[in-house]
Amino acid sequence: MLWPHLRALPRTGIRVLDAGCGPGAWTLELAARRPGWRLVGLDRRPPAAAEDAAARLGLQNAEFHQGAFLDFAPAEAFDVVLTVHSAHYTFEDGDGAALFQRFRDWLAPGGVLLLLGPRREPEIPFVRWLPRPRLEYVFTLDALREACATAGLRIETCAPAIGPLGTIAKQLDCLAAGPLRRLVLTAGLYPLQLLLVSLDPPRGSTGGASFACLLAARAPLAKERA
Repeated sequence: MLWPHLRALPRTGIRVLDAGCGPGAWTLELAARRPGWRLVGLDRRPPAAAEDAAARLGLQNAEFHQGAFLDFAPAEAFDVVLTVHSAHYTFEDGDGAALFQRFRDWLAPGGVLLLLGPRREPEIPFVRWLPRPRLEYVFTLDALREACATAGLRIETCAPAIGPLGTIAKQLDCLAAGPLRRLVLTAGLYPLQLLLVSLDPPRGSTGGASFACLLAARAPLAKERA
């Protein structure tokens, strides 16, 4: 969902923060795709596993830090702040406005925030007969717009993302975590999931119902900050 935004950037000289990187999968994927970028992964969990994976892959352009979003104070600004299904936890704690101000502080002038996060359950086109992912705090498009306005971030995209077919693919993931795990693994549903994702409507054209919200917002230029 976010790769089209990233693919359009220069191949060198870009600093990216993966905020809420988990085990570092996306951080390492981007580091491998763009050797000329500098990737920083941030997560609450210890970074040892991600660092070991970077070493095994021979990636010298990725580093990892442990810490909470609101406590992180990097020495250099980032051209991109990427956060995938992570920012909603801070919103759940009532610190959404502070988080978006932190996003702006992390960004270099003109830098871009790319966020993908879960929506409210009534807005998600779940199939009733399939299990559903467990949702904790979720976003609304209005909440994201308000947070951007408060932080002074200019929205470029704020739209539904992951439509009905993509949602089914996510629900099939839940089967592998339930009592039908052995059957699902034997059946090899991954090709079906990949097909569903490839046929899913493009972002922003889901007709309103979607699994997630997609946000791209830009920090003001230096003269705008002043």
